[in-house]
Amino acid sequence: MTNIGKFLKRNLKYVILIALILIIAIIALILIIKRTSNEIDVYRDIKYNYFAMYSTEDKVGVIDTEGEVIIEPTYLDIYIPNPERDVFICYSSETEYEILNSKGEEAFNDYEGVSAIQTSEDSLDFEKYVLKFQKDGKYGLINYDGEIVLEANYDSIESLNYKPGELLVQKDGKYGVVTSNGNEKIKIEYDSIVGDEYYSEDSKYNLTGYIVGNKTDTGYLYGYLNSEGKRELDVEFESITRVLKYDDTSSYLIVMTNGRRGVYKDSSEIISQNYQNIIYAENSDIFVVRRNSNYGIFSLSGDEILEVKYVGYSLAGDYISVELDDGTKELYDVNGNKISNLNYTSIQSAGNTNSYIAIDSDGFYYIIMQGETLSNNYTYISYAFDNYFIFRNEEGLYGLLNIYSGVVIEPQYTLMLVVDGTNAIEGELGDGTIDIYSNNIEKIISMNNAVVEKINNEYTRIYNMSDIEYIDKNGNIVQNTDVYESLDLYAYKENDKWGYKSSNGKIVVNAEYDFVTELNEYGFAGILKDGKWGVINSDGEIVSECKYEIETYYLPNFVGKYMLELTNSYHCLELD
Repeated sequence: MTNIGKFLKRNLKYVILIALILIIAIIALILIIKRTSNEIDVYRDIKYNYFAMYSTEDKVGVIDTEGEVIIEPTYLDIYIPNPERDVFICYSSETEYEILNSKGEEAFNDYEGVSAIQTSEDSLDFEKYVLKFQKDGKYGLINYDGEIVLEANYDSIESLNYKPGELLVQKDGKYGVVTSNGNEKIKIEYDSIVGDEYYSEDSKYNLTGYIVGNKTDTGYLYGYLNSEGKRELDVEFESITRVLKYDDTSSYLIVMTNGRRGVYKDSSEIISQNYQNIIYAENSDIFVVRRNSNYGIFSLSGDEILEVKYVGYSLAGDYISVELDDGTKELYDVNGNKISNLNYTSIQSAGNTNSYIAIDSDGFYYIIMQGETLSNNYTYISYAFDNYFIFRNEEGLYGLLNIYSGVVIEPQYTLMLVVDGTNAIEGELGDGTIDIYSNNIEKIISMNNAVVEKINNEYTRIYNMSDIEYIDKNGNIVQNTDVYESLDLYAYKENDKWGYKSSNGKIVVNAEYDFVTELNEYGFAGILKDGKWGVINSDGEIVSECKYEIETYYLPNFVGKYMLELTNSYHCLELD
């Protein structure tokens, strides 16, 4: 027998024990991985398969994306918590409701008191993946397939503000947090829990932390947990507010104890609690502190930039204008280097340029650039893009200037602004005409009583009820076939009338309408004739003749013969 064999024989029971421990550890690891991987992506786009439909008799039903009636409009109101799923909460009175599926059958009959969970009291938005149910006076969670997610062991279950997909659960007077698939995120041990309101386009609410609180004899004290539920600050502060800084994953927290405020970065104090007020100036990326009536400036690392001795201040990007108690004004950069004295009441940065917009005590605007000042009794200036600025003269007319070449659009407009999300300029004349200029300051569109409406991040449409044009982010005119990909039909204009062609240019609907809309994602489009709207489908077939008089500033949208509206949520209207 080998030495290894002898060792195994003598220590067999220990080998078996070690093997069992390894097996248990592997199983536990698998369960953890499985549990984590089953977390629900609460930020994915929800597809609308169903819409609440309000009839002309002020009753509510449900239609699908084909415009077919799923639930007859006989109810006082209907909520659709997740429009992908056929779960319809149908109210026959203000307090009585039933939950139906797309077949009109009652759902979740095995449970009592099933209800949707509102994400806030001010919204008709709901948790998208779970419903609440009752049993023996306690609450639990089920999913939309009727499976138990969380047993009914809780005194209350509510949505947690600023944390979609997470639920605030209460037991024996204390609160904790669980996720939509029933996993515990925060133990039930606090008297209050709220999200810290942190949100960004990239991370959504994934980096939102938690402000937790407990009652004391003198009131609440608060602590802080990071987005993973790990404690960073103990429950010992009178208040905690998170700074909404989006280019740093650290948590910057303004805290207060005994009426004095300071700042923590994650769990480390960077500004001591010696101030009556502290604000974070996002555009300048600094903290402004106040003690008594004096202000000072600190960096994000907690270093003092300007001492606390100024009676007033204003900020402009990398520059700080401050005022001493004798009325003297001084200009510093955000590193504390003195630039000059100045006589402006305020100064603000101009986009990504090295220029600044200043206002004097008479209300006139100036552009300060590389030691030079541009002025011409401007009563308003705003940065547009590149080297362009919108200005208003003393007659109240708007124009555009280039800081290097001078005025490029003469002051003739009653209003001028940058088209949202583009490098294009919109100017409105006194007669209601809208002119659109490209980023090359070339006039590309002139349209009377036009609506300028952003479609998405790439395209904008400019239209009235007889014409429509599309532009890209640089203000270049593009075709509808560029904007809307893979449609079955595209609108076209001929002899001042509108119709539809296929993607290969074949006429499907003759140009006989005064105006039309493009097909929407549900395959319907509006057609206008003699001031009345109708509807066609993606085959060019008439769904509804032109008989609807619709008072709307924007182009109407349709699902079947019903008009689609967006208020708190998508819903449809039956038209007369």
